[in-house]
Amino acid sequence: MMKKIISYASVIFLILLLLSVSKDLTAQQKSPSAYDQNKKLGRGVNIIGYDPIWQSRDKARFTEDHFRIIKEGGFSTVRVNIHPFRYMDQSNNYRLPQSWFDLLDWVVEKAVANDLMVILDFHEYNSMADKPETKKEIFLSFWRQVAPRYKDSPSNVLFEILNEPNGQLTPELWNGFLAEALSIIRKSNPTRTVIIGPGFWNQIPHLEELKLPDMIRI
Repeated sequence: MMKKIISYASVIFLILLLLSVSKDLTAQQKSPSAYDQNKKLGRGVNIIGYDPIWQSRDKARFTEDHFRIIKEGGFSTVRVNIHPFRYMDQSNNYRLPQSWFDLLDWVVEKAVANDLMVILDFHEYNSMADKPETKKEIFLSFWRQVAPRYKDSPSNVLFEILNEPNGQLTPELWNGFLAEALSIIRKSNPTRTVIIGPGFWNQIPHLEELKLPDMIRI
């Protein structure tokens, strides 16, 4: 249900960025800085990544009450571990089913209603580590669907492009993958806060290998 507690304030190897392609100063002024977002994250907990709720709502271990319990327990953030590949098939252009989105919509709605920050965390790091070039299209297809779906969500909904890139997804390859994913995200979410970490499991020694697009607003 809830796998591990994360103190996002102390996870310094993750870089929070507000990369904006918007030139509209008014829109930029309304968007919180990544610095402010990071402070708001506070204490966080991973949720529902391995919960059978994804197979059937009737089998769910995580319930609506848990959002309130998490908030009352002193947490500020829920990080939704998302494993979408099993629901995406090349035969239908990797389209995610409506029932899958209905569940994610519910999670976002209830978390926001309980004044929680929300991180939509693409958690297919094990799959992406093996022959990543063959997974690139399904990876990008995920963000082509999810980004516009949540374009009107409040600013306390963040996107984490990929949890802990590793294995054959080398820092060089990852730089290319993340740039393409960001380009997709920015078409519908020009000021959304995005979480990006370096290769080799987000390890600090590899921060210098992380290459980010030129237009960055922190």
